[in-house]
Amino acid sequence: MEIKMKIGAISKTGISKSMAIGTSFLLLSALLTSVSQVYYANRVQGVHPFLFTGVSFFFTALLFNLIALKQRKTFAQVKSSIYDFLMLNGSSVLAFMGFYYALKFIEPAIVSSLEMGVGPFFVIIVTTIMAKGKIQATKAQWLITLGTFAASLLLIATALFGLSGIRITHPEDFIYGIIASVLCGLGAVLCTIYSKRLSNSGWSSSTILAHRFYAIIIISFLMTYDNLPTYLMQNIDWIILVTIFGVTLPTFLLQKGIQHCEPFFVMMSICFIPAFTFIFQFFDPRIVWSTPTLMGVSILSILGIVSIFTENRSTQ
Repeated sequence: MEIKMKIGAISKTGISKSMAIGTSFLLLSALLTSVSQVYYANRVQGVHPFLFTGVSFFFTALLFNLIALKQRKTFAQVKSSIYDFLMLNGSSVLAFMGFYYALKFIEPAIVSSLEMGVGPFFVIIVTTIMAKGKIQATKAQWLITLGTFAASLLLIATALFGLSGIRITHPEDFIYGIIASVLCGLGAVLCTIYSKRLSNSGWSSSTILAHRFYAIIIISFLMTYDNLPTYLMQNIDWIILVTIFGVTLPTFLLQKGIQHCEPFFVMMSICFIPAFTFIFQFFDPRIVWSTPTLMGVSILSILGIVSIFTENRSTQ
């Protein structure tokens, strides 16, 4: 018998309270993320896109390792979760490095829109594969997924035909940016799933965040070690600022939201990031008004709102 993709049987009151808490964490994370996206995209023009990731995620991992010192896992606990740990590190590479790479070449609102637009589709596919067909998406989830995918295609066309807030000067960079955005969406879904699995295994938010960025740090440093010292000395002030308010805090809030919500709901609720980003990106003088971008972002935001009510109703 097919099982609908719903949250487990919990009381109506408990579900509503849990989702309210989770949604609050997710929306605050989205707000902080959108501000940092625009600022980062403006600051890294002309430099390697992974110079920031290496330094920023090193500081983030160091901070959460200090916080999680009293929450050390036994060898048996770590061994039992080693697969989820490795998959989370690999997924984080796709999610964050794909994201920061795309921001260098494409309008921030479109990058975040593409990530969120393909997210629900990947959630359904990946969840079905991992559950070996025992979990099936509901009709409402499929309709929302198709809507977000259509909005993503609109945004791709907007950028391709030169109607976005940033003009395309090098077509190959645009293609790389689109691919990076899609991989970022896949990585975000896998991060949500494996973070949820570690959380269900007893890992705290701080412990998960302390150990999920090792692959990002290693790859970033290997790719930028020759330019890193000079870059760090010249940009340490804003890197620390963006690391705290644009990486560490939003990631912690997102992790807390994952604890309270299911993967599909997480991916849909953060569809609000593109809306916030669209507003904040006009503080960047490189970006001009784009009505097609606004249309695509608005569709994603509306579908995010619909998803919140749909998923909450399905759990009651």
